[in-house]
Amino acid sequence: MTLHALGSKDRISRREFLKIIRLKNHGRPIIDKEKCTGCGLCTIDCPTKALMINQSSEKDTYQLLFRQEACNACGVCEKSCPENCLQLVEKEPEQSKTGKEAIVIFEDNLSRCIVCSIPLFPRSMVKKLETKILTNRETTWPFNLCPSCRIKTQFKKEMVERIKT
Repeated sequence: MTLHALGSKDRISRREFLKIIRLKNHGRPIIDKEKCTGCGLCTIDCPTKALMINQSSEKDTYQLLFRQEACNACGVCEKSCPENCLQLVEKEPEQSKTGKEAIVIFEDNLSRCIVCSIPLFPRSMVKKLETKILTNRETTWPFNLCPSCRIKTQFKKEMVERIKT
């Protein structure tokens, strides 16, 4: 019997239908914490928002959180990870608790601007980027400054150079 053949009292709403066919694969992301930079692309690309970012500037922590009940194990998070450090694995339903609370799957300390102290990036991201653009043992990009302080610093350098010449 097709959906069109059902009588009007046998019909279900689109929302109910989608709940029925939604994948119940109890997937769970596993992150290689040595490779992860905390870029958050997995959270941006997650269609169900099962992955989220929690940033606490009071505690200087950055976390990637996972909500089991929202995950449909589509694998988009796995494909969007530029470091290839996220893997979606099957999890037995009886192993999950209630599935309602978010669990921390990645945590790092935040780096701060050395001038104004606003939170910037996860420290693992800074380390990774510094190693990628290290030139003659000096970074060409000041990762320890926020965009505003970076501009002010650059402006001051240019003014000093103009005064010298």
